[in-house]
Amino acid sequence: MEKKPRGDRNDRTIMKHPLDNLSDREWQLYNDTIFLKGTIENLTQQLSENGTFDKYRLIHQEYLELFNTTADDKTKSEALKRLTFLNWYSILEPSCFTGVDNLDKNTIFNSFSFLNDYIKNNKLDTEFIWMLSYYSCWDWIILTFSENRLGELTKFVKSVDTSILHVPKHQLPKGSMDNRGQMGIYWTRCSVEKEEIK
Repeated sequence: MEKKPRGDRNDRTIMKHPLDNLSDREWQLYNDTIFLKGTIENLTQQLSENGTFDKYRLIHQEYLELFNTTADDKTKSEALKRLTFLNWYSILEPSCFTGVDNLDKNTIFNSFSFLNDYIKNNKLDTEFIWMLSYYSCWDWIILTFSENRLGELTKFVKSVDTSILHVPKHQLPKGSMDNRGQMGIYWTRCSVEKEEIK
């Protein structure tokens, strides 16, 4: 049997960026979650039994692993943004609607520790600042992990003016939140992207 020459177009595997792979997996879990039917208790049981919660815990840990192993600053920043979102979202929203439940506390603390370093070293970009400012309006979620341990993060959270909406409504280019996991879905629903002109 004749072998295909190496590098043949049909034999190539298209390598996706690890962030895209994680986003795809998040999207699948999110879709599986939103189409379930039943009471809150029943939905929670279904998500536990079908492995959704376990799969999301793994994704959460893989974002931290990616942050730790990549040398690319943009990838690091995006992984940390998604970690920070999931840390916040998993506590704020009922797990039966998100598929995210009982994330590993060490992973949460370690990601907040890296976030503390980002603040200390002035590495937050504009997007990260408004996202973190928004999450800080529910200060207790972050302070549970940061207070008396992560000084820069604690100071940031406590300095946020909660009377101001920190979300840039209809200001970001269309598609800015595409392929960014549940974080992207959430911010798209919050109307941060410009409306299409019809």
